[in-house]
Amino acid sequence: MTPGAEPFTPSSGDLRPFREFLARGRLPEGLEALVEGYVAAKTAKSLDDPVVLERLRRAVVAQKSGYWKSGEKRQISYRSGYAVLAYLAYQFPVYYFQSGHLLARLAADGLLPREARVVDLGTGPGVVPLALLTLGRHLPGFSAEVLPVEPSEEHREACRHLVRGFMEPGDRVRVRPALAADAGAVDDAKVPDRIDLLVLSNLLNELPGDPAAKAATVMRWASRLSENGTVLLVEPADLENATGLREVQRELLRTGLHLRHPCRFLWGSPCGPVPCWSFEEAPAIRPTRLQEALAAGAPEPYRYRNTDIKFAAAVLCRQPPPRLDCPGVDWRRTAPLSQLRKHVNRRIAVLAAVMSGDLGDAKNHVFKVCDGTARQPIFAVLPAYHVTPGNRALLEAPYGSVVYLRDVLVRENMKTRAMNLLVSRSSTAAPCDR
Repeated sequence: MTPGAEPFTPSSGDLRPFREFLARGRLPEGLEALVEGYVAAKTAKSLDDPVVLERLRRAVVAQKSGYWKSGEKRQISYRSGYAVLAYLAYQFPVYYFQSGHLLARLAADGLLPREARVVDLGTGPGVVPLALLTLGRHLPGFSAEVLPVEPSEEHREACRHLVRGFMEPGDRVRVRPALAADAGAVDDAKVPDRIDLLVLSNLLNELPGDPAAKAATVMRWASRLSENGTVLLVEPADLENATGLREVQRELLRTGLHLRHPCRFLWGSPCGPVPCWSFEEAPAIRPTRLQEALAAGAPEPYRYRNTDIKFAAAVLCRQPPPRLDCPGVDWRRTAPLSQLRKHVNRRIAVLAAVMSGDLGDAKNHVFKVCDGTARQPIFAVLPAYHVTPGNRALLEAPYGSVVYLRDVLVRENMKTRAMNLLVSRSSTAAPCDR
C-alpha cells in the first residue's frame, strides 16, 4: 500500500455533488451498461432472451429464499454461474448506493484521509471499490488506493470487468487487482499495513464461528490499521443479521476499538448482552433496466425490483470519539435509561441516541432510543397532536444522533416488556453535536 495520508474533513459544500448523485438514485449509465454487457457476455445471449431472463428470475428467487432462512439452514451462494449474475441484477444496485451513503458519512466525519488506503474484505463484484471511484469523481481533493479481497473466482472476474470498464484516465482512486483469498484464512504476509479503512460489507454473516470468533477474524486485519484507522461493518437489516452485527461489535469493543457510529455510550459504560435490533434506511433508488426486464411479464413483478436501502452498520475506530457537546444538560437531573423503572409515571429528563427511523403511524411517532445503559427496549413516543416547535427536533434527528429530552413521562409496556418515554406539548427535544 502507499505511504500515509493527511487528515481530511470536507465541507458540506464539498460533499454536496456526491450527495446529490446519491439522491438521484440511478446507476451511472456507464456502470449499468457494464452490468448488462457482462450478463450478456457470460450467457452469450441478448438480455431480452426469454430463457436468460427466466433463469435469472429463478436465481434471484433462490437467493432470496436462502437469505430469509436462519441458522444452519441459511446458505447463500453468490459464487458461480447464474448466482453471480442474479446478484448483479438484483443486489448490486442497492449495495452500490448503500456503500455510497456510508462513504459520504465517513468523509463528513473526517474518517477518510485525503489519500486513503482501503481494504474491502469480501468485495464480491467490486461494490465498494466502484462506490469509492464514484466518490473520488465528486469529492475534490480525495484519492484512495483500494485492495479488494475475494475468494470467488466468479466474483473476481466480475470485479475485474466492472472496475476496469468503469475507471477513467483522470480517476484519483486506484483499485488494485483483487486478492484471491478468504478473509479468515489469508497468509499474514498478504495482510497490508497501515490500513485507513477496513470494510466488511455483508461478510460477517458468512464468517464461521460465534461472535468472538468472527471478531477475531476482523481483528486479524484491524490490527494493521493506521493510527487513525477505521473499521466499517455492514449487514442486512433483518433481525438475525442486524443483532449478529451488534454481538460482534461488542466483542470488538473488548479488544480496544472504539465505537463511533451509531451508538454513543453516554454514561461511560458499553451496552450489555441484550439483543439489539437497530438499523437505518436511506432513500430508495430507481430500478435498473435489467430489473424492469425481469419484472416485465412475471406473475409477481415486484419480486425482481430491489430499490429499498435498509442496513445495520457499525463504525469502529482506533481513536475514541470526540467528546459529546450538549450545552444545557444538567447531568444531576438526567436519568440513565437503565433507571427508568424507578421513574414510572413521573416526568424526567434523558439524554439518548435515536436508533431507528419513525416506527409509528399517522397518529403516533415512535423512535427507538438508547444511551448504552438500557437493558430492555426503550421508545420515545410523540403523538402527532403533541408536536410543537419545542419537541420537533425528535422528528428531525438523524439516525445515531443524540437528543436531550426533557419533561417526558415514563410508562412501562408490560405486554412488550419495553419502556416508553411519552413526549407531550410540555416536553422539549434539543439536538446535541456529535
